[in-house]
Amino acid sequence: MPSAPVSWPPAEGEEFAGEVVIRNRRFANEDSGFAVLDGEWDGERIVLVGPLVHLELNEHAAVAGSWTIDPRYGPQVKVREAHPVTPVDDAALTAYLRRVRHVGPRRAAALLDAFGGEVLSAIDHDPRAAFERAGLRPQRAAEAARSWDALRATRGLHLLLAPHGLAHLASRIHQHYGDRAYRVVRERPYELTSVFGVGFATADAIARGLGAPSDSPARARAAILHALGEGERDGSTCQPAAALLMRTRELLDGSSPPAGFLNELADNGDVELEQDDEAVWVYRAETARLERELAERVTELLASDLSAKLRDPVEPDDAGAEGVELTPEQWAGVRGAFVHRLSVVTGGPGTGKTASIREIGQIAREQRASVLLVAPTGRAALRMTAATQLDASTVHSALGWIPGEGPVHDEDLPLRCDLVIVDETSMANLELLVTLLRAIGPGTHVVLVGDADQLAPVGAGKPFAELVASGRVPTARLQHIFRQAAGSMIVQGAHAIREGRAPSFVRAEGMRHDLFFIARADPVAAREEIVSLVSARLPRHYGVDPHGDIQVFAPVYRGELGIDALNRSLRAALNPDGREVGNGRLRIGDKLMLVGRNLHELGVMNGTLLRLLDELAPAERDDEDEPGEEEGGSDGARAARGGDGGGLLVGVDGGAVVRIPQAEVGQLQLAYACSVHRGQGIELPIAIVVAHPAAGGRFLRREMLYTAITRSTIATIVVGTPEMVARAARTTDAGRRHSRLAQRLDVLHG
Repeated sequence: MPSAPVSWPPAEGEEFAGEVVIRNRRFANEDSGFAVLDGEWDGERIVLVGPLVHLELNEHAAVAGSWTIDPRYGPQVKVREAHPVTPVDDAALTAYLRRVRHVGPRRAAALLDAFGGEVLSAIDHDPRAAFERAGLRPQRAAEAARSWDALRATRGLHLLLAPHGLAHLASRIHQHYGDRAYRVVRERPYELTSVFGVGFATADAIARGLGAPSDSPARARAAILHALGEGERDGSTCQPAAALLMRTRELLDGSSPPAGFLNELADNGDVELEQDDEAVWVYRAETARLERELAERVTELLASDLSAKLRDPVEPDDAGAEGVELTPEQWAGVRGAFVHRLSVVTGGPGTGKTASIREIGQIAREQRASVLLVAPTGRAALRMTAATQLDASTVHSALGWIPGEGPVHDEDLPLRCDLVIVDETSMANLELLVTLLRAIGPGTHVVLVGDADQLAPVGAGKPFAELVASGRVPTARLQHIFRQAAGSMIVQGAHAIREGRAPSFVRAEGMRHDLFFIARADPVAAREEIVSLVSARLPRHYGVDPHGDIQVFAPVYRGELGIDALNRSLRAALNPDGREVGNGRLRIGDKLMLVGRNLHELGVMNGTLLRLLDELAPAERDDEDEPGEEEGGSDGARAARGGDGGGLLVGVDGGAVVRIPQAEVGQLQLAYACSVHRGQGIELPIAIVVAHPAAGGRFLRREMLYTAITRSTIATIVVGTPEMVARAARTTDAGRRHSRLAQRLDVLHG
């Protein structure tokens, strides 16, 4: 290990590695794992900051990190990894063992006599048996075992997870499993993939590090479920067995699951298998149930009696609502809302979907019928309200979603209205659409409005596009581009992409110049161009805010033009001096996005853009109210009680300010740049789209390019190569998606 620096203070960024004795705890948050500790190293007093909550006072730890010079607090070590050095002398081991309930000096000595220096490992292996061997009666041995689990829970989890960058999951895992969490993760590490959304490669690294064999059935099961999950993220609900097993072999480094393994998983309820003339189809069991339920609910809506409150409208002789004359296709969509219990309106940008919604709402009001307008996201609901002058809310808000419990409105307590209009339905995945349809009461009509050519939503299925393609649901296809929209190069470019052609970036006479292309063959030059556009040129030209009014979209995370590199460069330009919070991953002033989670009670959903305003310290706690360590009090027990508050204060689009709980901070990512999937609900004045071979060229396809260029209201700038734009426009994603919703509808319709 390196010796102390020659000069003091050490240089910013200088590497640190050494054995440190923990002397004082300045701050610790069990939810996030972040702590600020005073340590002693080579005779020097030093400050450690980072994922350190698992370390005990007077404990020796092997620490690796780098020096940083905080302007307020001076030199600190920003810790990457910190591993406790196992106590080896009898005095240290005895002191540790005496923290367990019912273990005093005599029982500690008995444990040491029985197991020697391996005593901690022996107790971890089977706590109850170890304590019985030390002389405790069975009931007291069981209580001691529970105390041991509580003592080791958070500590053990951090030791398992931190080296893989998963320390932020420790609190959620502990809340899920309680004080058994450490043991569960050690014994069943592959559960991390299904329960907590951890990637297979990470869970596999943890499991293999713990000695799991390469031919473990648990490993094969996790690989299959992970491969099915990958397909769902791309819009599929199922996979053909042959393709699924091929992907599984890749995850298992070339080895194959045992013959008949899929049948075993089906027998255990993990997957469902369905066969037709084309293939054997494999579903995650829950996804199969949802797809089956959606087909049944759609069929029921189409076959049931109409509302007595809604009547077939008479087509007006003059212009409809707001003085807009409807096309025949629009009128078909409007009339469908009244003569069918379920109908669809679909069309690209500028084809009059919003005018159709306005007209439906106007006629329903004239018929004294109650109308509910909903959309999948808050931003989409706000747009709907502004465009139609009708109140709209999110689907979750309309359903009265209660965190941890689910929606208030369902089959037993349906929504009280005559007509439900769902805008941006193309963003609704299988689960969301089924949840909404469960709350549709007898006689209520439903109109689904959206763009079937948009990218698949986040989550399993692309139900809106599948319902349109099935031909079973009455559908109005809007194709006429209205004059005002027709003057937009974005609208014309989007329709070109729908047809498989590259958009034109040359402004024709009479066209609004709102679509631009900047050719940059070198990826670093392209990234520098994007940073210049966002930080200076576009704000100056359009008078927009670089944080709140501009969004960069890229297909992949890695590489010189990946989302990660773009976020680093854009933050360096837009927020270079923001104060670091937590472990330094985020800064005050950062543009963030919540990913992989929906915080319904806060109105913050997966893909919501946020601005980091401040860090909130945990509330003070009166330690005298906590049980002492000899009664089983521990870091794990405190974490189980929900932590100490704190978290981050963020601004949400629309002006709201909310607190993100500390346990959810790990789900926040930088969002100066984001994927098109994550940002498909975004609509901002300016969009910048990366279309470059160095940015995952094979991943940029027609649906992604089409969705990305239509995210702006003022201008879209595409940066990359013309060849990449043309390739993306002619390469559709549809062939890679698998669903059997249409087949289910055919069967139910006879």
